[in-house]
Amino acid sequence: MKCFLYSVILALSIFALGRSQADDPSPSTWCNPLSIPNYPIGRFARDLSGTDTGPEWMWRLGYKQQFRELADVTALWHDGKWFLYPSVDMAWVSEDLGATWKHHPLNVRDAGYAPTIVKHRNRFLLMASNSPIYASESPLGPFEELGRIELQRSGTLPDFVDPMLFSDSDDRLFYYWGCTPAGGIWGVELNAADPTQVIGTPSELIPFDSAKFPWEAVGAWNQNPRTGWMEGAWMLKRNGKYYLTYSAGGTENRSYAMGAYVGDSPLGPFTPQNRNPILRTVDGLITGTAHGSIVAGPNDELWAFYSVRAAVVHAFERRLGMDRADIDENGELYVREATSLPQHLPQRLPNGTVSPAAAHSTGWLPMNGELRTIGSTNAPNLEGRFAVDNDLCTWWQPSTEDQQPTLTTDFLLPSTIHAVRIIWRDVGLNTQQGADAGPMRYRVELETRRDQWTTVIDRSRNDDDLLIDYRESPPTTAIRARLVILETPAGITPAVSEFTVFGRTN
Repeated sequence: MKCFLYSVILALSIFALGRSQADDPSPSTWCNPLSIPNYPIGRFARDLSGTDTGPEWMWRLGYKQQFRELADVTALWHDGKWFLYPSVDMAWVSEDLGATWKHHPLNVRDAGYAPTIVKHRNRFLLMASNSPIYASESPLGPFEELGRIELQRSGTLPDFVDPMLFSDSDDRLFYYWGCTPAGGIWGVELNAADPTQVIGTPSELIPFDSAKFPWEAVGAWNQNPRTGWMEGAWMLKRNGKYYLTYSAGGTENRSYAMGAYVGDSPLGPFTPQNRNPILRTVDGLITGTAHGSIVAGPNDELWAFYSVRAAVVHAFERRLGMDRADIDENGELYVREATSLPQHLPQRLPNGTVSPAAAHSTGWLPMNGELRTIGSTNAPNLEGRFAVDNDLCTWWQPSTEDQQPTLTTDFLLPSTIHAVRIIWRDVGLNTQQGADAGPMRYRVELETRRDQWTTVIDRSRNDDDLLIDYRESPPTTAIRARLVILETPAGITPAVSEFTVFGRTN
């Protein structure tokens, strides 16, 4: 593999390094997919020896193995904190505006796919697909069961999957749902005092119409016009308008996208926006960007939280992302873009307020040039390119002989590095045989001058299970970077899906 040689001597002061995550100052940026601890085992992969492993078509490799999964996320901004409630486990909390997250397990941890939570009449109502409604005075519980919504499925009424609870400003409560191959999104009013009781008759609010909206059709190229899997309903009220969003195209596909209809009341009638889909990304690292929630956060600015396609082992293997949303001059809702580069976060000011910072890019770009791996043989390995190909579905893993696996990447030109993102794959994951997910321990080193390496990120004592690990580093000028893998959980091969070094060329 061709490598660039430089004779330029580079130098920069390096600040205090090597602290654990708990000691690190809160970063001022974030990067998708979100760096969330304790990704759980996918629901269909918990008991591979059993029968509850889902339809065969969902398994992508021709055989079954365990994978990790978070998706279909509901976000709640409450008391100056973000709360996330994704499928498979709940909940995660950020006290620093989305920079870092902590897992706060609920007493209702996996009620089903697509959880939804809403603050209604001074308590929080929580439910998921085909689940009862739970209530608590706190967003973190404990939750008590209230019962199931007393609504009988009949005729064209779809199964009660992908629910969304919406509490209007007049304290009326509404229920939206739908997840069928060719059906639409439905809604009905609930009794505000007893959410298990229905008021009125359910109606289909958004139909499946791939003839009019081809992006709704299932497939990597939206090539199946008879199937859409309309799902993931979400209601946002903004400036007196009601925006009912939904997702279509199949969560396992790059083309999975989010659209929006708008109306003057919670149950419509609704009309499609001209600006549709509002979020669709089919190329690059972050694809399949749909089934999430759009909520007002700090400074009443809108944020979108959504699923990100991985789909290596299973169709439901997904990650989470977040980005800024807005209303345009025509009153139409949209998400600015699905980002994969570091973005600025709002900042909490000394007086306790939050800076009115609409998120924007840092301008830091991937500095990775040609990439090689160095292990016990100290020889280049072309398979290292899979760690820099901007694709969650590929990865590099070291040979079994490597005692200290290392990935080394050359920069095109001397560059100032500001952050690093590592996306791991825990190859060999098998909780039934004792190969459990856990912390990866590593160092990131920069070559500041020829053959002089400086550690800028030291995770040699890491105790955090981070499937995606994004970290800012002291601004450091360098010509190469390397990831040195020190320790992995027992039975796990330390595969690297992406090793991205962010900065600016000097």
